[in-house]
Amino acid sequence: MKFMKIGIICAMDEETDYLLSKLTKYTTKEIGPFKFYEGETEDGKEVVVSRSGIGKAKAAADTALLISNFNVNYVINSGIAGSMSKELKLNDIVFSTSVSYHDADFTPFGYKIGQMAGEEAVFNASPEMIAKAEIAASTIPNLKDHIKKGLIISGDQFINTPELKEEILKNFPQAMVTECEGAPIAQIASNFKIPFIIIRSVSDSADEQETGTYDFNVKSASENSAKLVLAMIKML
Repeated sequence: MKFMKIGIICAMDEETDYLLSKLTKYTTKEIGPFKFYEGETEDGKEVVVSRSGIGKAKAAADTALLISNFNVNYVINSGIAGSMSKELKLNDIVFSTSVSYHDADFTPFGYKIGQMAGEEAVFNASPEMIAKAEIAASTIPNLKDHIKKGLIISGDQFINTPELKEEILKNFPQAMVTECEGAPIAQIASNFKIPFIIIRSVSDSADEQETGTYDFNVKSASENSAKLVLAMIKML
């Protein structure tokens, strides 16, 4: 059996808390503003859980550091997201088949909307990891009927009005959820040829002026996402 290490990136402490509580032991390393927790899951898998901070730039930098300093074989992004799909409810989980930026526009140079210059139009998640996520989803009794897959979109923006949500959906009608880190993580992982998947749980409906729903659900949504991550890791 080959040596394997799995990198898990979260933006916030709320998103790392449940994951860290399920490690048997870990050590902490700080590189600049980024925190890395290197340890083992309860079933003996070696992991590095990272807290990147919020936003695309930090997520990209964190991913590059994770890959170059810890030699991970897989990259998973875990956390919360705003719903873009009517079929999703609060605390439902979505894992990525593909990922794109919703705030990138290089169309004057012949690129598609959401496509970064010099990159693919979308970043496709690892087929192996998608398959493992599908199997893992069926093993979580209370969540298995609340797990979907599809396009996840990212941008440096908290989507909180119906008008803004509708405008984004015009360009990305198939989008399931929106967040701030998945696309840069997918981009950097793809650049380094590291298999990746994005796993997010719905904390809000991405169309409310107030942040009350988000604040109320951040803990439960973070835990739901982490539960699928841990179930999938068992199968890698």
